[in-house]
Amino acid sequence: MHRIIYRVVLLLAISIGLIACNQNDKKISGWEINDVYHSTIITPNSVTGGKTYQGPPINSMDENNTYQMFSLRAEQPKQGAKSYELVAQLTYFSQWRYYDSASQEGVPASTFKVVGREAGACGDRGCIFREVLSVQLTEAFLKDRMKKGFIMTVSSKSGIKTELFVPPQYIQGYMQAVNGPN
Repeated sequence: MHRIIYRVVLLLAISIGLIACNQNDKKISGWEINDVYHSTIITPNSVTGGKTYQGPPINSMDENNTYQMFSLRAEQPKQGAKSYELVAQLTYFSQWRYYDSASQEGVPASTFKVVGREAGACGDRGCIFREVLSVQLTEAFLKDRMKKGFIMTVSSKSGIKTELFVPPQYIQGYMQAVNGPN
């Protein structure tokens, strides 16, 4: 009984999120640089002595009814260089897509990784599927894209491609949070 209630609540929550993001705009205004800066969460790692920098999520919906929630994340060890990644959670209905590769503006990403996959509740529209993906990025790449942003295209075995647009204002605010204001 509890399982059915859980599935119905999960389905409703995801449906509301999908409806809310249906008309998402890819433009972010200049004042949002400051919002990204202040919304980036910096967490100390007591085990390694380093820090984790988690950018705020970008939420959107594409033409294939894929709910996209993605953000930048960086790990800074106690000593050494920071490592950056784009982490994306893609949620959709119907059947598994099995995302298996990514490209940055036409160039294949060599560090694509599937973090996890799970199936959720099933209803009239089909079952809910979620895939969490990660692509490593370099600091030089992010600094180079601070003026124009970038598009990461994620491809699936089923032939569906999903584009994730990271706007320049997001990168600027995030890099200010990670490296301090320049």
